Amino acid sequence: MKKRVSAAIPCTCGELFQGSLDGEPCLVSCPIELFSTATVPDDLSKSKEPGKKVQRALNQLTGGKGNDYPLAIQTPLPAGRGYGTSTADIGAALYAVSACAGLALDAQQAAQIAVSIEPTDSTLFPGLTLFAHRSGEFHQHLGQAPAAKLLLIDSGGGVDSEEFNCQDWKPQLKKLAGGHEVAFNLLCDGVTAGDLGALGEASTLSARLHQEILFNPLLDAVIELGRHVGAAGVCRAHSGTVLGLLLDDQCEDEAGMLKFCRERLPKEVTCRFTHLTGGGMRMPAPLAEEA
Repeated sequence: MKKRVSAAIPCTCGELFQGSLDGEPCLVSCPIELFSTATVPDDLSKSKEPGKKVQRALNQLTGGKGNDYPLAIQTPLPAGRGYGTSTADIGAALYAVSACAGLALDAQQAAQIAVSIEPTDSTLFPGLTLFAHRSGEFHQHLGQAPAAKLLLIDSGGGVDSEEFNCQDWKPQLKKLAGGHEVAFNLLCDGVTAGDLGALGEASTLSARLHQEILFNPLLDAVIELGRHVGAAGVCRAHSGTVLGLLLDDQCEDEAGMLKFCRERLPKEVTCRFTHLTGGGMRMPAPLAEEA
């Protein structure tokens, strides 16, 4: 192994949609311009051992030879809050090692490996994608993400996503199925038309529906904040705590908006701006965005 290779997968601000369609649990992740980056370094002594999930994924990719490719993984966001870091770590590692090992790997193959280990975000696929995140049985490319800023609203805490996804939510999903269909169809219309307003309306509906499954005590307050600052809508982690305001890409006075929101949220809540983006692997990896 003579070359140093880096690959990156975007993290998320939760999901633009999550629910069930035709009885199958599925989601559309909300990718953001913050990335998990995996590097197969030329100085292997400085690499750190990947976590168990990443190691399992690499062993699947390489036929049990994952340890032959020590990695350094950098993740800019904490786990357990809905930032999609686990999927991003696994995906970035798979692409970095596949490039070093000369192995062909596409998004569908990466997603199948990832979903065999845990429920997986749709950020492994380019653009915005519907994905059966538990079974991996289907994915549907919806289109490209419209230009948008995104204000991350992080109250801390966390949700054990493995425990959450092990629970049987079928009764709740069945009850909410009609609303999920409305939200998904509206999301598709918004993506197709590049209409951030429709996308935000769909995301807000999905966020509200999910209160019956995982209640976020800040959701109503953040929706109200969004009305005051002219947000297109709210997105949320459906198995986490993070929330986001979807904003026109041309909106200005970020400092003023941050001040306005921070004054109206609990002191422990942090806010920062990023951008909506599409999913899929980046190579070479983008430069890390400073906190």
